[in-house]
Amino acid sequence: MSDKNDEAARQKAAEGQQASIPMAPQDRRRAFLVLTIGLMCTGFSQSVVYAILPPIARDLGLSEMQVGSIFVLSSLFWVLTTPWWGRRSDKLGRKLSVLIGLFGFSLSMLLFTLTLQAAQAKWLTIGAAFPILILTRSLYGLIVSAANPSAQAYVADRTTRDERTRAVATIGAAYGLGATIGPGLSASLVILGILVPFYFCVLLGLLSAALIWRYLPEKERPLPAHAKVKLRLFDRRIVLNLVNGGLMSSAQAIMIQTVAFYMMDRLSLPLDHAAQYAGIGLMAASMAALFGQLVIVHRFRMSAPVLERSGLLIAAGAFLAMAFADQIGPLVFALTMIGLGQGMARPGNVAVASLIVRRHEQGAIAGLNNATNAFGFLIMPFIAMPAYKLDPSLPYLIGAGLLFVAMVISVADPNARMAASKAGEHYEPDDMDDPARPL
Repeated sequence: MSDKNDEAARQKAAEGQQASIPMAPQDRRRAFLVLTIGLMCTGFSQSVVYAILPPIARDLGLSEMQVGSIFVLSSLFWVLTTPWWGRRSDKLGRKLSVLIGLFGFSLSMLLFTLTLQAAQAKWLTIGAAFPILILTRSLYGLIVSAANPSAQAYVADRTTRDERTRAVATIGAAYGLGATIGPGLSASLVILGILVPFYFCVLLGLLSAALIWRYLPEKERPLPAHAKVKLRLFDRRIVLNLVNGGLMSSAQAIMIQTVAFYMMDRLSLPLDHAAQYAGIGLMAASMAALFGQLVIVHRFRMSAPVLERSGLLIAAGAFLAMAFADQIGPLVFALTMIGLGQGMARPGNVAVASLIVRRHEQGAIAGLNNATNAFGFLIMPFIAMPAYKLDPSLPYLIGAGLLFVAMVISVADPNARMAASKAGEHYEPDDMDDPARPL
């Protein structure tokens, strides 16, 4: 009986451990903007790496499967450590956890780039460089995974339920903002050297960390060490939502990991043009995702489940169009619609999960949500790349199928309906759902 009482006390501490200093809504919006700008380096680096690495890899003699495998161990570590970082941010504080992730980002990108440069200069054989590339990219999965769940939890801590979908979309725009700028800027920086955009990513990570450290307020006390928050992976409230997150991630991984190869082969591009054309396509997708996150979500104010299903339908149709496109115009248009669909579906999916758990579980659910982001990148190299070898269109047909399945799950999930019906309700007595939540 005493164990039950102790556990109840720990849970109450987890729910109620908050600061007492209120903050005006305009100050909170400013803090979210700082967080969004500070985190854009993650989206920037992803679009740059996936646009530029395939041509470099082919020049070094790496196969498509080897390129995909570089990211497999990183994705595995991301899946395993992101939930831990989400819970850990309750103890360390959201701001410190974000800073750890950003410094880890800069370190991993620097080591990865130095390895590529050594291989290009023949200081390392490709046989020696390949495992080092895997290890340095794995550092990304181990440490950078601290940033996103902590940022998501920071936002969830400071929003009411009816604000949650728009707030999550805004913080998700950090990735979209970086991914939009990335391909265009990297295409310009490639003129100075094909690895220059990677070094720019390192600098951007350090500048982002400085911005967060200087301007992101956090006066809220972290939870005491004994206050444990557990959220099981197979909790019936969230399991279908997490499955959908994994399906979206898998479709996104298919597109990102194959698009540069797809354009090279469908358009018969030389290697020196491949990075620029892939960059154009990824930039279009990123701009559309940003439009979905910052315009459609805020302007139309759809419920989280409706937003998720609409985005899934758009993205699934665009994957089908991608499979049959063989000219630059249709290819870029299909990528644009994939980006728009993902920019709507992902915030909807994340907001559904945040709405159906309690306030003290926000760090834990943010960690699990972000783990699903890497799930597709963990398994898709073993599915998409062999499928690509059989037929370059096949991975995109697989992506369309995955998204249609996700849409069916979203419609059938009773917890998604609950999130829609209770989005504006304050049904937790200790929730502290105040628009002027303290920072």
